[in-house]
Amino acid sequence: MQIIPLQPQHLDEIKQLYLESRLATFTWLDTSLFELSDFERETEGEDIWVACESNEVLGFISIWAPDSFIHHLYVKPSNLRIGIGLTLLNFAKQHYSHLSLKCFTQNSRAIDFYLAQGFTVGERVDKAAESYYVMHCASSL
Repeated sequence: MQIIPLQPQHLDEIKQLYLESRLATFTWLDTSLFELSDFERETEGEDIWVACESNEVLGFISIWAPDSFIHHLYVKPSNLRIGIGLTLLNFAKQHYSHLSLKCFTQNSRAIDFYLAQGFTVGERVDKAAESYYVMHCASSL
């Protein structure tokens, strides 16, 4: 597996992965509003790194570089729990300092994943169904 910057030929596959992952994960939200076009709007200006194997997209991470903020980390649903998310996160730890992210309080799998990888909960922001934790982690830099 290699981690590369987003390439134009991967865009359609990444958009589909983004939509499918959000639909499968955020079941407590009104997912009827999710669209393929959300990806480009919600990652504008971010560094996007793609996990690929034999030119197949397995997952991606998008980072707002000025703040080392992980905005999105998604793995193709058929490839969960085989180390792709961990590989993407470790890549970020090696290339960005003092990582932070937001994680929905109802997304217990993601919270457990980030805690296991050295993140700590900094604060909780209450917004009904969209309540989230702000989490932080020192990088490997």
